[in-house]
Amino acid sequence: MSPADLDEFKTISRRVSLNIPQNCPWRWDKEFNLALTVIDSKDEIMVELPLALEFANKWDFSTIYEAEAPLRDFFQAGFGIIPGQKVFTTDPIDGIVLYVAWWPWGDEERISLRLGLMSISGNKLDHTEMKKRVCHWLGLEQ
Repeated sequence: MSPADLDEFKTISRRVSLNIPQNCPWRWDKEFNLALTVIDSKDEIMVELPLALEFANKWDFSTIYEAEAPLRDFFQAGFGIIPGQKVFTTDPIDGIVLYVAWWPWGDEERISLRLGLMSISGNKLDHTEMKKRVCHWLGLEQ
């Protein structure tokens, strides 16, 4: 897959980043192999509105069952969506989906956002290549 194939994901990632407060830089989360930022709850509306505008789909605890099986299974197995959590997804491009997982903390003061790519076609993603792309889109050091 050429870099141009995913230019739309690059554009979405950069637009979303414009609304992330400067004191909340993206970093690489080695545990989940995703880009991660943590925002204060007071910035929730400023960050969530662009997500809702940029992503084709918004899933939560009560709607994830309506998602296509590969998408639903990925999030249920990898994250386990509970009330309060949300997932924003793009429509697929060549079987790949860009997503942001929205996870409020138990203290209700912070929210973790994780951004990544997943395959819904059954083809394995090259995680090194996907990390390289996401880091480039968000301006992260590798």
